[in-house]
Formats: sequence, C-alpha cells, structure tokens
Amino acid sequence: MLALVRSKGLIRAAMGVRAASTVGATLDEAVARLPHKEALRSVTQDIRWSFKELNASVDELANGFLDLQFQRGDVVAVWLPNSVENVLTQLAAARAGLTLAVIEPEVSEAEELAFILQDSKASGLVFEPKQAGRNQTEIVQNLFPELATFRERMEVFRPKNFRHLHSVITTSWEPVEGMINLNGMMVNSPEPYAMKAVTKSLNDKTPLAVTYSKVEGQNPKKSTVLTHGDLLKRAETLAKSLNLTATDKILLTGEETGLSLGPLAAISQSAQVVLPSTEFNQEAVQQAMKVESCSVVGSGLENFKRV
Repeated sequence: MLALVRSKGLIRAAMGVRAASTVGATLDEAVARLPHKEALRSVTQDIRWSFKELNASVDELANGFLDLQFQRGDVVAVWLPNSVENVLTQLAAARAGLTLAVIEPEVSEAEELAFILQDSKASGLVFEPKQAGRNQTEIVQNLFPELATFRERMEVFRPKNFRHLHSVITTSWEPVEGMINLNGMMVNSPEPYAMKAVTKSLNDKTPLAVTYSKVEGQNPKKSTVLTHGDLLKRAETLAKSLNLTATDKILLTGEETGLSLGPLAAISQSAQVVLPSTEFNQEAVQQAMKVESCSVVGSGLENFKRV
C-alpha cells in the first residue's frame, strides 16, 4: 500500500510493506504519487517530461516492441548515448519483459558488435546513427548487407550468422533502408491485453540487463545478468546513500554511459533526471548544473554524489 505524507509542500510517498518487484511497477507507483512532477529533462534535446508523460512514452514503445513480435525473455541490444532514447528504451524493454544487452559506447568495431549480438542471441538492436565521432549506421549496414535488399525481395529479415535477429532499430529521424525508426514504433497497442499478460508474468527474478564492455585485443567482456530485483535493490541502496527525495535533481553526466542506476533511483523516489548532453561535455555539465539546479551528479551504475 502507499501512504501519502505531506512534507515541505510536496506529497511524498511512504512505501508500505511491499515495494514494487519490477521496474515497470516502480514507474507506475511514481506516476500514481506525482503524475505531473517533472521526471526527465534533456537539455540538448529540449525535452521536459512529467512522470505521466514519461510513462505514456514507455508504454507506447513497449507496445511497439510487442508489435514487432518481440517475446518475453527476448534480448534487445542497446547501443545508445546519454539520451532520452536510451532511458526510454531501457524502461520500455523492462516493461515488455525483454532483457537488455547494454553496449558501452567504447565498443566501436563491427567485429565487437557482431560478437555481442551473437553471444547475447539478440533479437533486436537499437542504436544511435552517430556516436563518439563514428558513423554507427555504416557499421551496422556493413554488418548486415541484407538490410539493403530484403524488403525489395519481399523477404523476412534474417541475416546470415545472426539467426535470432529480426529487427534493426535506429533513432534516426530520417528513413534508412531496411531499418525501423524508433519513433515510428511509438504506437498504441491494438491488443491491450497483450501487455497486461506480459506484465503479470514478470517478477523480481525476471532477467533484465547485461552489459558488454570493450577489452582491447579481446572480445567484449560480458557482465553478470541482473534481474529486475537486483537492479531495484541496488537503486534503493543508491537512493538511501544519497538521502534522495522528490526534491532532488540527478544530473547524468554521460561520462560513463550504458547501464545506470541513476534513473531507477530517481523514479523510486520521484526525483528528476537531467541529461546535459548526449555525449560527455564538461561545459554542458556545468551549464546544466547551474540552470537546472541539480543536487546530485554522477554516471554509471553507482558513481554519484551530492553537490
């Protein structure tokens, strides 16, 4: 149960006996507490979303995954910077019961990407067209030459050596042959019961994320697979260590991208996440700190501090 307590003019939620056991349920609770409070701010992308707006976008993208025939337990590889799309994709994948294979931005070679997709048995890849000065669209196109012709041949996309992969998703606003635009996936589910069935099947032991990091001269290193419960417990620990409340704003610097506990910790306490830039930029960080009045700064899984 949720008990609502007034403190310093804000309604804050005091959690009852049983906390949410999944990421999606945690977001639902945040919406129930403070639906119109600002949840996510991206400075360079000029986006401000309330918890209600964030949740609506998460639902739409999660439905988009189901519409593309992703099944509970499927793996979606994520190769994204410090962006709204990254936060949104990770939350939507969690909502849809998918497992994230989070690719750290230092991974830059086609051979490394191929290893990750094969090792994780990824059913989909979501990527940013350009990141860290490289053209990731070209890398993906070179890895999957079938993208250029499968629609013309009226075939199903099933690239050689990647038998699990069926969807290549770009965050580009421009159409790219053979690829799916992330924004085009934002749909209202024609079968609302499909998402409800998925949601009911998830619990704290459902696998949620694994990270792949670059190792010079070797294949990317795979981390331990973390469940919904694992990440929520670690996010709770982080929130407690920072004495996080709904009045806080967490600045994700982008210095360490990939999987971060910052957004989950923020959602659990109705705090706000601020993204200063898609790639780490000290000037952008300082400007966002000043303009947005952030109280916590950090990146990565647990590298956060009060300022």
